[in-house]
Amino acid sequence: MTYIEARTFFIRELKTLLEVNEIDFYFKTLLHSLFNIESTAIALDPNTNFSEDQKQQLEEALKHLQKEKPLQYIIGSTYFRELSFRVNPAVLIPRPETEELVAWVLEDHKGLKQKKSLIDFGTGSGCIAIALAKEQPNFEVSAIDVDHTVLELAHQNATHNQVNVAFSQQDILRLDAFCTKAHIIVSNPPYIPPSEQAEMKPNVLQYEPHLALFVPEKDPLIFYRSILAYGEVHLISKGYIYFEINPRFLGELKSLILSFNVYSFEERKDIFGKVRMLRIQKE
Repeated sequence: MTYIEARTFFIRELKTLLEVNEIDFYFKTLLHSLFNIESTAIALDPNTNFSEDQKQQLEEALKHLQKEKPLQYIIGSTYFRELSFRVNPAVLIPRPETEELVAWVLEDHKGLKQKKSLIDFGTGSGCIAIALAKEQPNFEVSAIDVDHTVLELAHQNATHNQVNVAFSQQDILRLDAFCTKAHIIVSNPPYIPPSEQAEMKPNVLQYEPHLALFVPEKDPLIFYRSILAYGEVHLISKGYIYFEINPRFLGELKSLILSFNVYSFEERKDIFGKVRMLRIQKE
């Protein structure tokens, strides 16, 4: 099977699920990730043959794509703010909206001259913590997650990206024994109620970890409440909390923040025009 034949085969098998430009992107990404074949090589010599082993790997990847498994899980990696991260179905695939949250933190601390402690609650792949540690060396970053296997992956990502992050296994809902002072808290916690499942795409619903996606229908702000309570005690005066949020619960979350009587907040829209981020300051 040649490059051009494989591409044609991919298009024929996936055209009911994806647009041709998406199929092309997936095909070229697989070639680069699996075999280190650049797209220029395909253009220069489209009649080059795949080996039998390469053909089998492509066919296996195609089967996963037909079942709508995310490409990032198939190849085991993705990019976040130009950094490479290993991912698997135990962690969420980093989103562009979360890059915007990181950008806001970095924007606010662009000229930082002294060390500041920062905690990432619910770190998952470690993308937030690692990107912040990489791009602002004066951040002293800690990151927590409830799952030790997730933390192992996050630690691998920190090592791969050559940054120091202090990882700790903690439950956001049980922080009594976690008493680290912080200048900055950042979190993209679970925020989707089960009632929104019908609106979600199969590649998310069937493959990404529900523990990192969903919150109780009757208490969708459960993680925000716990983090705000932690900040009330352990965030320094004038310190910041940065949240990624579900726009559906913006009003309720604002009321929750103000109920603590120690916080003020600002909101910011994402690239899709939805209020997706809040910056909260402790008075």
